[in-house]
Amino acid sequence: MNRAAVLGCHLDGLLGGSRLRRSLYDRYATWMIRRQLDQCGEGLWARNHRAISKDSNSRIFVGNGVIIDRDVKLWLSRGSSLYIGDNSYLANGALILSQQEVRIGKDCSISWHTLIMDSSSYQIGYGDEEPEIRVAPVLIGDHVWIGCRAVILKGVSVGDGAVVANNAVVTRDVPPGVMVAGNPAHVVRENVVWK
Repeated sequence: MNRAAVLGCHLDGLLGGSRLRRSLYDRYATWMIRRQLDQCGEGLWARNHRAISKDSNSRIFVGNGVIIDRDVKLWLSRGSSLYIGDNSYLANGALILSQQEVRIGKDCSISWHTLIMDSSSYQIGYGDEEPEIRVAPVLIGDHVWIGCRAVILKGVSVGDGAVVANNAVVTRDVPPGVMVAGNPAHVVRENVVWK
């Protein structure tokens, strides 16, 4: 275990459940996360020092004012990349798996327990095809709201201003300014505005 991880365990144990403990831990977590990023804007706030698991040559770029809440997990495979735009928020329990590329625009709200993945994560083949892991980038536009427990799958683009409803499973592109819901997700409202 490296020295930073040991320090984190000591902070967890020494400071108890107080507000001071949470404040100090959040500062420590932010420092630990910042060290693992390839580019980081001003005002990053991270609440989980174990949020990132990345292989060699993977890269993470984070804009200004990003918040990474508790129990968020960012898993990147060798050579993959993750981009998180300015003022975006990843809520408690959000999980992002990148084997190639995941892009999240600015001013996005990724709700709790969402899953965003750019691969099938297992080998699959159809008919006479040789089984392989299927990978395609995920692109999420600016000012997108992804509801709790939603799933965004490989190869999907979500347009600017779109809303993905709770528990939706998004398997196809989402146009800008619409709300999608269901499994598989489909457009249920157009001209959606959210704040």
